[in-house]
Amino acid sequence: MSKRSWSEYPILPAPPGEATTGEIGQRRFAEIPQSEWHSLFTWAIGPDHIVRCLDLRPPEPVKVVCEQDGQRIVRWEERTYGDRSVVESGIDHYLTAARVPSQPCGYRWFVELPDGIADLDHLSSRFTSHRAKTPVNLMPLQERELMEEVAATLYTTRG
Repeated sequence: MSKRSWSEYPILPAPPGEATTGEIGQRRFAEIPQSEWHSLFTWAIGPDHIVRCLDLRPPEPVKVVCEQDGQRIVRWEERTYGDRSVVESGIDHYLTAARVPSQPCGYRWFVELPDGIADLDHLSSRFTSHRAKTPVNLMPLQERELMEEVAATLYTTRG
């Protein structure tokens, strides 16, 4: 496991801005979705360019699709602890395979956008385009190492 800790990632009293891209001083931030890849991306970029705040929003509903008597039935239900557990378990397994500690829950995470990067999609594409140059079946540890290389390149030009 890495010597770094999630505790090193700064906690803000509120999200950096009202929209999905906010500002703190001259620094611009975008919210990071909750997924295995994005959690590893958050770790690889590191605490100098990531901030977080408590997630005080109510959980989003879950779309449930069932097949019954040849008909497809779609309904929305409140998210349960079980739903949350399944998502977090998947993230934890992926991070463990990448030799990263489990990410703490209950936070919204925000990444600083480097100069010349407009939004999270543009930033993510820098990582995925670099990834496309490598073999298809990377293990999570190799994925982390690749992400760390890209992050170092993107954030070394910033003071």
